[in-house]
Amino acid sequence: MDNSEIINPALDISLLILPLDLKSVFGNGNDCLLEIGFGDGDFLIENALGSPEKNYIGIEIKKRRFNKAVKRAKRQRVMNVKFIHMDADIAAGEIFRPDSFSTAYINFPDPWPKDRHIKHRIINRGFLKKLSGIMKGGADLEIASDHREYVINALYTMRKINLFESVLPEPGYMLHMPGRTETTYEKEFRAEGREIHYMRFKNMK
Repeated sequence: MDNSEIINPALDISLLILPLDLKSVFGNGNDCLLEIGFGDGDFLIENALGSPEKNYIGIEIKKRRFNKAVKRAKRQRVMNVKFIHMDADIAAGEIFRPDSFSTAYINFPDPWPKDRHIKHRIINRGFLKKLSGIMKGGADLEIASDHREYVINALYTMRKINLFESVLPEPGYMLHMPGRTETTYEKEFRAEGREIHYMRFKNMK
């Protein structure tokens, strides 16, 4: 296997047996962390470079963003990150084994602010049930958003479905998360003076 194949961060699941054996994918049994909707990949890449003892997987539906992340990870020769181009709901339900992830991140999900579009929000009972299943018991789920109404709705949904328990005091979010890697969106939103809301939950299974 040549060097370009070794560091290729794009994961073509059509060539693999499902559900994925992440130990085989990465060649080790290190903890695996998941990001849903990784954008241009900056958050995953920075974390992967800073924590080489962990493995990172990202899922992104938008092809242009996926390609940008893959190119950047190749350029920086990141060995412990893999990107998957597909719908996150399908991925959570079909391609991962139970108890695969010790942490999951959902950074700045599309808020779908119009009433008729709320059904498209990723924080919903069906998706969260699938996500809980592929995460370990007690695993962390972190969600960041600059959309306050979305945050309030997400907290309500979490309490109602009773799969993830908030570990933050009321009102259930923080405006600063010390030690956290900032995404590109995060930096832009802060520069614009927007408030960022951070939520953190434990998988209760």
